[in-house]
Amino acid sequence: MEYYENLNKVIDEIENNLTEKIDYKNLAKIVGTSSYTLQRIFVFLTGITLTEYIKKRRLSKAAEEIISTDIKIIDVALKYQYDSPISFSNSFKKMHGISPQNLRKNNLPLKFFSKIEFKPIIDTIEELEFRIMNLNKQRLYGITTGVIKDTDNEAIRNLFDKSRKEKILDFIINNSNEKELYYGASIYVFDNDFTDKIQYYILGKNPRDDFVSIEIPKATWACFKLKNKKQDDILKLYDTIYTKWLPSSKYTEILNYPQLEIYYKDYCEICIPIK
Repeated sequence: MEYYENLNKVIDEIENNLTEKIDYKNLAKIVGTSSYTLQRIFVFLTGITLTEYIKKRRLSKAAEEIISTDIKIIDVALKYQYDSPISFSNSFKKMHGISPQNLRKNNLPLKFFSKIEFKPIIDTIEELEFRIMNLNKQRLYGITTGVIKDTDNEAIRNLFDKSRKEKILDFIINNSNEKELYYGASIYVFDNDFTDKIQYYILGKNPRDDFVSIEIPKATWACFKLKNKKQDDILKLYDTIYTKWLPSSKYTEILNYPQLEIYYKDYCEICIPIK
């Protein structure tokens, strides 16, 4: 209950500061976590990013003011943290389907994005099978997308197509004693904050002339076992880790470290660096 109450305090803090610059680190302190983890949890619980939520709430409040007051549209834009009338107008039209100027002239119907309220859900208790591993620094080798947006599924698909076409997956698995494959590994690019940039890798333990390499730092890892390798179940496990296990455990996630998905013959593990 307390965890959901704190999430609602985050929403109240956002609501009270829609016309101010919002510091995600201060929001995270309310929940007692990092900015990055708070934003991951928010996505899992709501289906949208924290940034998108704030944007939609600002545009909803801006629309109300345009309809009900004579305040200049440029002043509305600046009030709700837009750098220019053009960027405000573009975002407004994308959400409401009409420009702010036309809305004021015609008073047409518009979309309204309501304030979120988190409510605890009593559901079946999910038992998680995990192990705590202390690993020394190591280097893994493979191929990468380079830095991309985390929504760029095409780049990731292309990477997997390349790995199959050039038999990179076969090479990695055949040269691994444990038959493990780190083809779910992704390195998030952030500085105690959330961005939409990731660097996605397919990795193994053996170098090759055409491979890049990445250093995995010495750390303690919580590795959660999934008895299959289905993508839907992997996403559900991530959801459970971030919305249930992390908030109720004594651990916090180490930022600026990679997250690893380790694939074996019949199962996989999601590994989170913790302290």
